[in-house]
Amino acid sequence: MITLKDNDANEKKTALKDDASIYQKREEKTERQKFSEMKTFQEKVNYFKMYYLKKVLAGMLIAFLAVYLIYTIVSPKDKNLLRVAFVDYYFMEEVTEQMAEDFIRERQITLGEHEVITFDGTNYQISGSGNYNAATVFSTHVMAREIDMVIAPESSFQTYAFNGSIGSLTELLPSDLYGAVSDRFFLSKIRQENESLKDAVGEDYVLGIYLDGTPFWEKYASSVKGEERPVIGIIINGPNKERAVEFLRYVFHR
Repeated sequence: MITLKDNDANEKKTALKDDASIYQKREEKTERQKFSEMKTFQEKVNYFKMYYLKKVLAGMLIAFLAVYLIYTIVSPKDKNLLRVAFVDYYFMEEVTEQMAEDFIRERQITLGEHEVITFDGTNYQISGSGNYNAATVFSTHVMAREIDMVIAPESSFQTYAFNGSIGSLTELLPSDLYGAVSDRFFLSKIRQENESLKDAVGEDYVLGIYLDGTPFWEKYASSVKGEERPVIGIIINGPNKERAVEFLRYVFHR
């Protein structure tokens, strides 16, 4: 029997010499060295795209979002002294701008910096199929107290009046204006619990005023087609009720 010596048992089990390249300590190259060793411009471009492009784009996006957020927070916001929303009526922007200009001039309203009066004639086309989003946007703006008045065809106005979105003009109008437009009142019940409009049994409230035949409607709505009568009302939680009443005086020359 052959017995191995201890030094034979501890002999290395590799054929590589101690000075083989894999045993040599390697020094990491800097990015500048890597770039300088690339022979062509295209090699550098490809390397950049592979290792750095996504990081650069992500950094730019974060920087853009940060700048936008800061701008949104610190930039001055326009304050609406009155916002009138047209529901299911479409008016071109130049027409609604003229409405605001005429009202401001006629009532001699002085607007401060960043103060505006707005007539929104494009965003609330609600009736018909596929307009759920517009209805949601309108309801959201109402709940956020961003709308003061609404002008809509009678059936559309009825929906919001019955749902409790429109304020009672009996409470909001001064007695002289209330009496002057009483022959134009739009009356509606307000929903109680889960009742439908058809089955409603509550009290009738003065919630709107018919606009047809007024100089305001005759001037601006010549291109508006519809068989239903237009109705105007004041949103129940609108922040500018006094200005809304002033607009009604302007519309009905009172």
